[in-house]
Amino acid sequence: MDEILTDEEVLLKLKNKLRWADILGSAFLFAFAYLFLYVLYDLATAVTAAHYNLKPTLFFDYIGFANSTAWYPRCVKITFSISIVVMFFTGIVFYAAYLKFRTAAIPLRILFIWLSFLSFTIISQRLIGAFFASEFQFRSLDSLGLELGIVAAYFYMNAAARVAMALIGILLSISIGFLYAKPLLQTATSVYQIDIPQYRQRFLWHHLILPPVIGSTMITLFIFPMNVIPNFMTFVTSAIGLLSIWYFAMRSTQLIRRQNVSKYWLVVGVVMFGVMITLVHTVLKTGLPIPYPGF
Repeated sequence: MDEILTDEEVLLKLKNKLRWADILGSAFLFAFAYLFLYVLYDLATAVTAAHYNLKPTLFFDYIGFANSTAWYPRCVKITFSISIVVMFFTGIVFYAAYLKFRTAAIPLRILFIWLSFLSFTIISQRLIGAFFASEFQFRSLDSLGLELGIVAAYFYMNAAARVAMALIGILLSISIGFLYAKPLLQTATSVYQIDIPQYRQRFLWHHLILPPVIGSTMITLFIFPMNVIPNFMTFVTSAIGLLSIWYFAMRSTQLIRRQNVSKYWLVVGVVMFGVMITLVHTVLKTGLPIPYPGF
């Protein structure tokens, strides 16, 4: 009997050992998802500005506007709020993609989880940032990730309304934990990783906490000192969301089937992150002019 128990303990340790390839692969996917959504957010703003003939040039850390005489209230409100709508739909689309492919390869599902999670996190950061907007120069708000402060000013929102926006942002960060607890647990390679609290906690440390920490560190190393304020605020709201996922995941009764993981998916994450970093330090460093669409 003792020998059988020993074999079971060996099996459990084998199933729950630290797999750095999986952790680093998820970290690179997290970093890619963040940079992709960050650029997409600003691109949506720049394209909207081009529609109003503001002659925008997209950089990684700000958007330049050559035609400063074309601004008017409706233009400001739409230009600096449209990206929130884009992030909302992006979050929904990638969450739906996860549901559609929830039995697909684990790396693909992890990518969808990070893309959807970070979409809602960026919305949360922007909502919270509106509260601090009054502390900065008005013309610099769009380059500090505080665009909703401009929108709030043009809607003549008082301090109470800005506080309400910030609270909604915090509640959003907390509530999304309920959405992603089950999907994250479903990326475990074996039921032995999550069947008891001890092993579930270890799994969450390895696959929920470490990838964003490592990914955030890589992002900071490669883009510092660009956009320190919005990056810091997004990492804070991400931390709130991750802790919320931890809370709900530890209380879940989720069970999974046996799954296979590719040994080489770390390479995919590295390549995707490398492409985004190259884009940031080449095209977006010199600036990408967005042409007027003509309508």
